[in-house]
Amino acid sequence: MNYTLVFVAAIIVLVILYFGQIYLNQFKLIGKTNPLLGNRVGESDSWQIYYFFSPVCDACKNITPIIRQHQQKHQQVTVFNTSVDLDTAQKLNIKSTPTTVFIEKNKVLNVEIGSSCLKIIAEFINKHEPA
Repeated sequence: MNYTLVFVAAIIVLVILYFGQIYLNQFKLIGKTNPLLGNRVGESDSWQIYYFFSPVCDACKNITPIIRQHQQKHQQVTVFNTSVDLDTAQKLNIKSTPTTVFIEKNKVLNVEIGSSCLKIIAEFINKHEPA
């Protein structure tokens, strides 16, 4: 029996399961109350964006400066460094970076994993704060 083939197949299955778990974790939050505010609904009836990045993530290095520009213009945009704010990332079950969490009326509306979040962030902000 060729154990190399079995080993490679096992590694592939483990990689698929790992990334599958990361992908499915984003759906656990959708529709839930904002874990950072809990049941204090009156404190934030508008919208919020939580962006999680890691300083060692190459994709994060490219998009974090753009997100920080949004943060300067909109107080509802919050940027979290997962190497510093690990507790916050764990409360939202963040397993990879970059991850963006969109919140509307204290409910998690969407979770985006990856660098494709820039367009979605711009659309979300334009929807809630028209020019």
